[in-house]
Amino acid sequence: MDETPPPGAIERVLGWPLLAVAAFVAFIHGAWWLAADTVVVNGELFDGDSYAHLLRVIRLFETGGWFDNSLPRANAPYGGSLHWTRLFDALLIALSAPLVPALGFGKALYWAGVAVGPILHVAAAVALVWAALPVLGRANAHFAGVLTAAQFGILGYATAGHADHHMLFGLLTILALGFAVRALIVSTGHRRAAFFAGGFLALALWVGPEALIFLALCLLAVGVAWLSGEQGGAGKNVHITLGLTLGLALVLLIERGPAGYVDVEYDRLSIVHLTLAALLGVFWSAVGAASRFWSGRHGAFRRLLAALAGAGAIAWAMWLLYPKVLLGPLGQFDPALIYIFDDISEFGPIEDVPRLLLYLGGGVFAAPWVVWRAKEEWNGPRRWPWLLIAGGVFVYLAFAVNWARGSLYAGIFIAVVVADLVGRAEEIVATRLAGTARVLALTAAAAFLAAGPLAAGAGGLYAKMNSGEGKRAGGGSCFLQAMTNYLNGPPWSGRSRTVLASPNFGPEILYRTNHKVIGTLHHRNGVGILDSVRILGGADEAVVLRLVRRRGIELILICLNSGSGGYIRGRADKRILYRRLERGEPPAWLEEIAIPRDLGQAFRLFEVLAPPASGE
Repeated sequence: MDETPPPGAIERVLGWPLLAVAAFVAFIHGAWWLAADTVVVNGELFDGDSYAHLLRVIRLFETGGWFDNSLPRANAPYGGSLHWTRLFDALLIALSAPLVPALGFGKALYWAGVAVGPILHVAAAVALVWAALPVLGRANAHFAGVLTAAQFGILGYATAGHADHHMLFGLLTILALGFAVRALIVSTGHRRAAFFAGGFLALALWVGPEALIFLALCLLAVGVAWLSGEQGGAGKNVHITLGLTLGLALVLLIERGPAGYVDVEYDRLSIVHLTLAALLGVFWSAVGAASRFWSGRHGAFRRLLAALAGAGAIAWAMWLLYPKVLLGPLGQFDPALIYIFDDISEFGPIEDVPRLLLYLGGGVFAAPWVVWRAKEEWNGPRRWPWLLIAGGVFVYLAFAVNWARGSLYAGIFIAVVVADLVGRAEEIVATRLAGTARVLALTAAAAFLAAGPLAAGAGGLYAKMNSGEGKRAGGGSCFLQAMTNYLNGPPWSGRSRTVLASPNFGPEILYRTNHKVIGTLHHRNGVGILDSVRILGGADEAVVLRLVRRRGIELILICLNSGSGGYIRGRADKRILYRRLERGEPPAWLEEIAIPRDLGQAFRLFEVLAPPASGE
C-alpha cells in the first residue's frame, strides 16, 4: 500500500501530479464539450435552474438588493421568490467580472454560467487529492481525484452549461471531509482540523440545507469516537461545533444582514440553523467541562446516557423554538407537488438498471470494499476516517437510488474507495507479474474497476434508447431561444405580457424576455405550478377561464415536441386544454397567433381574447 504521509504535509501533494489531475479533469470536460455538447453550442444552458441562477445575478445587478430574494415576474401577478443564497451568485459574479470589459455584462454572465461547473469540478478533484491524502497516500489520493471524472453522478452536474450550485456543494463537502478526516485520525488529535471542518460545513449550509446530511455524518463520526472513549474526543466535538456556530453566525450576517438575522426559514439558511449549531456547541462544551465524569468503570454507560439525553434535549428545544423544524427543510412543501417533481429526473428515483450502473455502478465495488477496509483499520489510527467514508458510501447510495441528485455525493465517496481498491489491486499484481504483463494487467484492472460499471450502464442505456424503449413519450426538446426572440419583437415587445407555459420553460422565458410567467419549477412557487397544471391540464372550461382571468394571462405557449412536462401531457383526457391546443382546437376565448413557419413546427402560441380581470 502507498505509504501515507503525515497529516499536514500539504507541500508533498503539490507539484506536477496535482497539475496532471487538474489537466485530466479539464480534458474530459473539453472533450465532452467538443464531442457531445448539444447545449452550449446552441447558446443554451442545461436547465431551468441554470437560467434562474443567472436571473438572480441579473436582478442583483439591476437593483443592488443583496438581501432581496424575490423574482417579481414569476408567479404572476403576485411575484415569487427562491430559496437559494448569495454564495453561488458571488461566484458567478467573480467569474464574469474579468470578461465584462470585452463581452459586456450579459454575455460575460452567460459564459461564467457555462464554465462554472467544469471549474468547480477541477477544484473539487484537486481538493479530493488533499482530502484523501491521510487515508489513501499520495498515489491513490491523486487517482481518487482522477476518478471524479469517471463518476457520471458528478459529471452529470459539472459539464459545461450547468450554471447551478451542485458542484459548489460537492467542493465544500470535499473540503469539510478533508478536515474531518484529519480531525478523526486517532494519533493526531487535530482540534484545529475539527474547527475548520465545522467552518466548511457552515459554508455548505450557506449554499443550502441538503448539506445537513453530510453535517449529520460528520457529527455522528466524531460523536461515536467520543462514545468509544477516545482520548480528546470531547474536544474535537467542541471544536467542530464551534467552527460550525461561528461560521454560521458570520455567513448568516452576510446573507441576511442585521434586519433579517432572526428571520425563520427552513429551506434556506436562517436563525434556525444557527440555533441548532449553538445548542450542539453548548452540549459539547458541557461534556468537555465534565470530562472526568466520563472516565472510569462506568464511563461508557454514562457517555451513552449523556448522548441520548443531549440529543433529546436539543430536539425538544428546537421543537419549542421552531415547531415546524421536525418536518425538515421542505416541511412546507405542498404534497400536491410530489407527482410533478417526480417527473424531474434529479428529484426522482433512478429508473432502471442501465442508469443505476451509469450513475452508481462504482458502488458495486466500493460498498463491499469499504466494509473490508473499515474492518482492517478498526484497531489502527484511521478507523474513524474509514467509518466516516463508509457512512458516506452507504448513506448516499441509499439516497441516490431514490433521489438521483444524491449521486453527486455518492460519486465523491465512491471515487475515494475505488482509488484505494485500485491501489490494493496494484500491490497484488506487482507481486505476481513483471514487465509488460504487469503494465497490461494494471491497466486492465484499473480500467475495469474505475469505469467498468459505467461503461456497462452506458452501453445498456444506448441499446435501450435505440430500441425506443427508453424514449419518453413526446419526443425531444424545445429550443426556446428562437421563440423568445420572436416574443421580444413586435407586437409583443411593447410591454411585459403574462405568458402561461409549462413550468419547465418558466425560468428561460424570464431570462430571455421581459415577460412574466406563472409557473417555475421551484417548490416555493407551488401555487404557480399548480395553477399552470390546472389550466393546461383542465377539462372544465369555466374553471380554466376563471384561473386565466385571475392570473391576468395574455399569451399561452405550448411546445409540441416537449420531452418534459409529463405531469401535463401524460393525462389521457382529450378534453384538457393542452390536448385541444395541440390539435388546433382552442376554445372561443383563445386565438392562435400565426408565427413564423420554422417556429410553428415546434410551438403553438395563443392570445387570450377575453379581457383579463387581474385580481378578480
